[in-house]
Amino acid sequence: MDRREAEKLYDSGKEPTVAKLLEYDAENKRLKENIAQIKKNSQNSSKPPSSDNPGQRKQEDKNHNKSERNPGGQPGHKGTYRSLIPIEEVNDIIPLYPERCECCGKKLPKDEKANVVKEPFRWQVTEIPPVTPEITEYQCFTVQCTCGHINKAHLPEEVARSNFGPRLAAIIAYLVAVMHLSRRQTEVFCQTLLGVNICLGSVQKLLEEMSDAIEPVDKELRDALPSEAVINADETGWRDRWLWIFVASTFIYFRVSVNRGSQTLIDVLGNIYRGILCVDRWGAYTKYHKGLIQLCWAHLKRDFKGIAKIGEVKLSSDAITFAKQIEKLRKKLMDLWYIFKEDNMSRQELIQKTKPVRSAIERHLKAYKDSQEKCVRTLSRKLLKQIDNLFAFIFYEGVEPTNNLAERGIRPAVQWRKICFGNRSDNGAVLTSRLLTATRTCWFQKRNPLEFLVDTITAFRSGIPPPSLL
Repeated sequence: MDRREAEKLYDSGKEPTVAKLLEYDAENKRLKENIAQIKKNSQNSSKPPSSDNPGQRKQEDKNHNKSERNPGGQPGHKGTYRSLIPIEEVNDIIPLYPERCECCGKKLPKDEKANVVKEPFRWQVTEIPPVTPEITEYQCFTVQCTCGHINKAHLPEEVARSNFGPRLAAIIAYLVAVMHLSRRQTEVFCQTLLGVNICLGSVQKLLEEMSDAIEPVDKELRDALPSEAVINADETGWRDRWLWIFVASTFIYFRVSVNRGSQTLIDVLGNIYRGILCVDRWGAYTKYHKGLIQLCWAHLKRDFKGIAKIGEVKLSSDAITFAKQIEKLRKKLMDLWYIFKEDNMSRQELIQKTKPVRSAIERHLKAYKDSQEKCVRTLSRKLLKQIDNLFAFIFYEGVEPTNNLAERGIRPAVQWRKICFGNRSDNGAVLTSRLLTATRTCWFQKRNPLEFLVDTITAFRSGIPPPSLL
């Protein structure tokens, strides 16, 4: 609008002017909301970090107040050093003696005659020799008996299954599931670093065999999952499917599903789960689970930060005050939790000392449940309906205030997704689920995943039960 149009509007009278101003005000609010939505990222909403705009994050980091500390380890930080391998595990020892005396130039002995005055300085060099595959040939002879019958020797059952041994099959599965190599990159790795001539089809066939080998292990964990007292769960996109993660006390279970709804929870946990679910605020969890839930406070922190951002854009005092005050209460709650985690407080003390904070949070939500700001009003009402689901970690053993266990567990799968773009077939989805279940559970248990895969495929080929992850 230029000056002439503005004067014309003014001269038209009170009613037309007020109507136009209200129209402009509504449009202004809508534009501010759009700007706030555009600025949403993983730091102020439930969006995953992988969806962040790199340019936007870079600008935010630039605007962020930089710490006065120098980068790297700070004074007093306990360093991490590479320890020496025990002497009995060293392959070769090369003793070194000084040639001559640095003072008088006298030649010094280089054997047991030398006057050694203290323990030698030890320096170890680790090297990998050229890898040469070990090839075993089985020759099946045909022998005629004295009775005239022709007898032919047969390959052992575990050998007849494949031209490639169990360790090579396990290495291929490890490269794909843990190192996130594509099938073609795995083929090149085998040919270049291992000296094994293998084709793309054989790589895929070995992966499918590994999937069959892991099946009993996968079933054992799935059957044990519903009886777990506490489960952390999360989900992420997987091409045209969804990848779910369930973290129990001692293992991790993955499931690639065609939907993100509560049906997947029914398939995995049964019609009724009697334990505590630790999750974000995705509706499928609350629709399925009628028992106790622990909502993730890390997600809530981002929600509060997002509301504060909206308040700054829209100049909404309600949004800014709400976000500022509830974030302050959240910090108080977490401070008490960390004191408890460091064994400086008992469970009963935690319950007593958090009581005022819990009451203050509830009062704060009630005070803003009728706020004029929509985002504040909506979040306050939703959290009031689930007020008990905010504080389960205070009362129950094994429950964390955040869903960090599931977030950390699923992160390598998200990295894998960026390379493989998900699965195109049902069999591929099953393979992904089983490999992730086995390898991430080994990581969770601080167990060597490669050796577990070797033992599993060996047992499968020998027709004996596989090793257990329970």
